[in-house]
Amino acid sequence: MAAGRSTRINSQIPKQFCKICDRPVIQYSLSAFEKSALIDSCLVMIPQGYAERISQMVEGFRKVRWILTGGETRHQTSVIALDFLRSVSPSIVVFHDAARPFLSVSLLEKVIEEAKVFGAATAAVPITDTVAYFKDDFVNSYIPRDGLYRIQTPQAFRYDIVVNALKDFEGEDSTKPVFLSGEKIRLVEGDSYCFKITKPKDLELARVLCRFWKGD
Repeated sequence: MAAGRSTRINSQIPKQFCKICDRPVIQYSLSAFEKSALIDSCLVMIPQGYAERISQMVEGFRKVRWILTGGETRHQTSVIALDFLRSVSPSIVVFHDAARPFLSVSLLEKVIEEAKVFGAATAAVPITDTVAYFKDDFVNSYIPRDGLYRIQTPQAFRYDIVVNALKDFEGEDSTKPVFLSGEKIRLVEGDSYCFKITKPKDLELARVLCRFWKGD
């Protein structure tokens, strides 16, 4: 999923196309998909007007078979992707944010394997900080953190489950519509390195971590 415009990153180009360690961010997660024996093909969803640039970035990635322009929202982009894949008839589809460069092959494959068994699975990391609800810039109440997780990507689903869910429900990611449709979503312990580049400081951190990243 690389169709976002990155309005919060203060960059002339979307964050997923910025360079870290002399490589575009998008190439890092694509490398994990390329290495995985569980991945057959990749569809890259991009913003309007970036087709030529992205074609150059993904050159050499043999599993990238299609590049398609996304919609105005993540939900629209997901629906466009799923409609396009209908003719391919995939059994399992995997969604991953291109702005999460540090995706390990092992995490990717754990999520896929769990989706094969349970129909839907997502990476998620437990919240370890104290969680409070603020109102008018003051603490209003505290929220017990037991059982609270931050949902990440990758997220994997049986194709029929996710395509039917997104017809009727919307959400910030693909797990929420699937949950609202009545399906169960399997938790896979995520990875703190698999963070999403959202703000300029995230990009700065990624430029440090990329020097040591192995990706296995």
